Amino acid sequence: MSTIRNLPHPRPGTPTVDRSGPGAPTADRPAPGAAVDRLDALIWAAARATDDPQLAVGRAREFAEGVFVGLVVGAGSGAHRLNCSVPTASGPVTAEQDLHFEIAAEVRTVSLPAAGGERELCELFALAHVTRAEATAILRTRPLPGADFGATFGFGDANAGSEGYVVRGWRLADGQTAPIDAAGMFAFCCSEASSGEPLPLDPTTRYADARPLVTPPRPG
Repeated sequence: MSTIRNLPHPRPGTPTVDRSGPGAPTADRPAPGAAVDRLDALIWAAARATDDPQLAVGRAREFAEGVFVGLVVGAGSGAHRLNCSVPTASGPVTAEQDLHFEIAAEVRTVSLPAAGGERELCELFALAHVTRAEATAILRTRPLPGADFGATFGFGDANAGSEGYVVRGWRLADGQTAPIDAAGMFAFCCSEASSGEPLPLDPTTRYADARPLVTPPRPG
């Protein structure tokens, strides 16, 4: 299992996230506090429609942490970008920028930037859970120099298309995660959400079938 340190909502026995990589907050890249606060307000607003808002929010954040750990640990070697799209009455809600992280499986480490972007993503996962919306987690991966790209993803030449991203996705609905196949992710990423109109294609981007997401077991 890869080593992860400093998850936003840690539990005993849960891996943590190493924030030693590039991306520490600067004047040009502040920590995403305002975005997290906005998502927190949306989560609690949705939870107030339930019988026990505090329990609903707690369960939503437990689900979010499991999804986040499963996505990061299962991503494989490479430079990754992670986001999530949650449909709401006023339109899809996503993180302001993708969370960038790198994985070097041969040394079993995960490096996240120090800006705290994982908190915003976890709040998106929690928002999807508490609103019962069918959200989409999107993982874009570019191989690290020297990484065996083909072995990591189980298809293709190790050097094919290494300049672009491979895109995989998972549906988050009813407290469950389900992998999306390549055709489904192509349709999701290459059409405008509100109109369904096609978007310009990036010839360096490939779409791959996602594998089932393995989330860590809860203690006890």
